[in-house]
Amino acid sequence: MTKGSARKEVIRHEEVSSWVYILLLTSVAILGWVLGKFNFNIGKASLTLAVFAYPFRYFIANIITKKYGYKETMNGISYSACLMLLFMIVASLLAEQNVDYVPVTGEVFGYLASQMINLTIYYYLYMNTDSNKLAILATYIVAMLADNLISMLFISRMMVVETFWRTYFVTILIEAIISIILINFDEKKVTPVTKRRRK
Repeated sequence: MTKGSARKEVIRHEEVSSWVYILLLTSVAILGWVLGKFNFNIGKASLTLAVFAYPFRYFIANIITKKYGYKETMNGISYSACLMLLFMIVASLLAEQNVDYVPVTGEVFGYLASQMINLTIYYYLYMNTDSNKLAILATYIVAMLADNLISMLFISRMMVVETFWRTYFVTILIEAIISIILINFDEKKVTPVTKRRRK
């Protein structure tokens, strides 16, 4: 086997591996939407089970960033958003329900915006710092603040009801607690593929 063919084989293997992570990211994103159909209450705050899935979206995106770089992760987020949107529409049609595009738009837009925020800050921290846990946690929280605000505003059709902010901040608090657990698994440095190829 020549060096050229061996290099192509390595790149092909890396591309296949990245798709595994992208499909995992898509699965978690879809799971979050499905869990969003189930409600529970904490005091006067009405939450959905999606609160337990959302932090994993950023965690998986960060793993892709460390292994495959910024560009590959952005592509993966775009693919997962399109697949999530397709799943939402098909699931609604199969359930013989009218597709309510307002909350669907908020879900997808919030997902994309928050992932871009998370990815941009996280990639900068990864490349320029020693990956301080507090900084990574802050990145998660900023992304979740944007995601929940956008999606909740679309769901309520831009109307801030009495329990809006209570639900919003309780959601962020629960997601932050889950994120604290996740960042403990985000310590190991993984050399990006782009760096490995230069060697």
